[in-house]
Amino acid sequence: MRSRGGVGESASRREAIGRAMEPEEASQLLIREYGRMARAYDAYVAPYHAPIARRLVELAGIGANERILDIGCGTGIAAFVATSTVGSLGSVVGVDLAEEAVHLATERATAMGLRQIHFEIADSRALRFTAGSFDAVLSCFGHPLVGRDRCLAEVRRVLRPGGRAVLGTWNAAKPSAMPFREILEHRRPPVLAPDVDRLIQARKVLASTEEGRAAQSAAGWIAILEDAGLSSVQVLEETHRAVFRDPDAFLDYSFAWGDNERELRTMSPASRASLREEFWERVKSMVSEDGLIVDWPLRYFLVHA
Repeated sequence: MRSRGGVGESASRREAIGRAMEPEEASQLLIREYGRMARAYDAYVAPYHAPIARRLVELAGIGANERILDIGCGTGIAAFVATSTVGSLGSVVGVDLAEEAVHLATERATAMGLRQIHFEIADSRALRFTAGSFDAVLSCFGHPLVGRDRCLAEVRRVLRPGGRAVLGTWNAAKPSAMPFREILEHRRPPVLAPDVDRLIQARKVLASTEEGRAAQSAAGWIAILEDAGLSSVQVLEETHRAVFRDPDAFLDYSFAWGDNERELRTMSPASRASLREEFWERVKSMVSEDGLIVDWPLRYFLVHA
């Protein structure tokens, strides 16, 4: 477990805790957290995001023999779906800065014997590919949190003329009805562990930037896409219904995110049990015979080069 401060803490770490955080630093911090939790994410989150990835590929109209790029690919959820569509003569490349996630995706592709899919550690804001390399670009919640404009300009560059891109994002205009975040926040102690505090600060910094605010609305996203030279922007707002086995399965999903997991680690066994009990009580009206029903509001942006 990482140091929580005090005796033995390095001067550089104390300095980092005490000064204001820059957006790029905040973004890199969250990327490292995602990488750290890649295997937990793949086990507890990916199964619930897989139907969203399938919808993304469907909207992109991906066909046989096409060349596909998945930006912010993570453990490869959308990339693997696309691979089953392009066939043996097509190709799929997934890029992400979270090293552990890319390694996990590569391991899976190798184990499955898939030669048409490739993953690499790379920044979607500075792609190595030549102009017109891809027929379609996908992003299933994988756009960068800083420099979206640079990323989308690169998407425009690497798409062939007439190529298309589909981005899937959460619809911030319709907050989730799930009480998990509220329950977690009101249980926070007055003094947070330094690593938890930095992650909370990182999210606040990113949400407060001009592009962070713009990405909260469809109009903001449309402006970012059009400024990058991507035209004919079509916006689809949909609700994806996820069914969790029970409330504990949703807690497993939620604690597969790095910042949540770090908060859980700081809790006593009694506090963890109390959180679970409160969560079960708050969501009991959402539980059916099939399990816990969670409606996720989503936005898909369909564009052409």
